[in-house]
Amino acid sequence: MPLRLTSAQQAELAALATAAFPHEACALLVGREDGAVLIVERIVPAANLAVSPEREFELDPAVHVAELRRLREADGPQKILGHWHSHPNGRDEPSAQDAAMIFDPAMLWLISTVDAAGAAPPRAFRPRADASGFDPFPLQTES
Repeated sequence: MPLRLTSAQQAELAALATAAFPHEACALLVGREDGAVLIVERIVPAANLAVSPEREFELDPAVHVAELRRLREADGPQKILGHWHSHPNGRDEPSAQDAAMIFDPAMLWLISTVDAAGAAPPRAFRPRADASGFDPFPLQTES
């Protein structure tokens, strides 16, 4: 089951990463399951509250809780599919710090690298069920 982003959503993530550089940016990915595809319908930016935001992220829990409330009140098919963060001057794969932060193996992780020249398209990962790390997850982009 791949995760689907639009090219406009990829551009939104790139803009968030570039604006936060040299710090990590982060956001929630909200969407729905449609047959055999997970569709991102909204990106919900959040402040990075990490003590060292240049090398880690801590998504503002108030944004997460507010989104959970909004979704519960809407009582629709949308849910939080996962989250995205950027790796300034880093690699487009989960770090050891990311692996230490796995709290829900059902949440997908998108990671974009960013440097002074701009951001690269994200890559998707799913935590292993035993929280020992990540496996690549298929990502589709559509116009």
